[in-house]
Amino acid sequence: MTRRAIGAVRGAVPGYAVLLALLVAGTVLAHREGLAWLRLCGAALSLLALWRLVWHARARLTASGALLRVGAALGEARAVPWHHIRLITVDASGSEALLRDGERLRLPAPRGHLAQGPGAFEAAVARLRAAIPEAESGAPALSTPPAGAWTGRRLLMRWAVVLVAVAVAAGWSLRSDHPWDAPWWPGSATVASVPDPCAVAEESLAGLDVVRGGLPAAEQPTVTEAEEFRSVRCELAHDEARFTLVYRLHPWRGSAEAAPADAAGESFGWTPYAGGGLDVEGTTWRREDTPGGIELSHRRSNVVITVARQSWAPDGQPADAVAEASLLAADALSALDG
Repeated sequence: MTRRAIGAVRGAVPGYAVLLALLVAGTVLAHREGLAWLRLCGAALSLLALWRLVWHARARLTASGALLRVGAALGEARAVPWHHIRLITVDASGSEALLRDGERLRLPAPRGHLAQGPGAFEAAVARLRAAIPEAESGAPALSTPPAGAWTGRRLLMRWAVVLVAVAVAAGWSLRSDHPWDAPWWPGSATVASVPDPCAVAEESLAGLDVVRGGLPAAEQPTVTEAEEFRSVRCELAHDEARFTLVYRLHPWRGSAEAAPADAAGESFGWTPYAGGGLDVEGTTWRREDTPGGIELSHRRSNVVITVARQSWAPDGQPADAVAEASLLAADALSALDG
């Protein structure tokens, strides 16, 4: 017995399968990066793609001999004898069969949708008309009103509505999640990690014969993990002073938290200081003078850099203290940018 598929769209199932895989991958990525609205948008679009995949895979109309088999996306397919059907009305918004007992049965095809152009719709109508056994008594009538046709204009309008809806949802999600503040966004100024402060300081102060001070050398740099930041600290010393270099990183924690640069700026703004600013190779650093030392600090995006030089001399800072602290500050910033 020959079966004739009516309205099946070639490539729709694999096409929606690929789309679903991409949407699921995007949703998982959004979840991992803490993008709440993009995750919600991706999940909603994934469900829609899954529904269309299931619909195209199961909701099929097949004519075979004396039966019309009507598939359903959910539930079991029905096999309806032709002589039980009184009228088939074709409409792009959804065709239906009127049975002789008064029941109205929705048909999966012919139907206008995004994956089917006007030519394919008309071909489905022609296949349905050819499948009806007109020679038999009790054969159903086929109604194809002009208003129910699937035209190029209706297809374009349907695509326009879908694209605008997706664009609005994606735009709102992007604006709400501000992923451009994440370090992986192209061109983002947000820093994902900081250099080893000990390696930076040892290279910068190599001419001063410094060694790692404070804790044993193997235990430096020291790392402090806080709720809002991650601090990496190293101390070096020579016979006259102790040098300290600290990188305080405010990491990206997802769209539910403040932007990393804003968090770092708020923290940096509350740091007490009284010494004003110091120009270090064209960059202004905050300066704080103490009886025996000098502290320089600067914020670059979501990282606060602090450089301190504490003199062992009882009579205060030597003349070259500012120059040595400035050298370490410039190299620390250069290492972060590099």
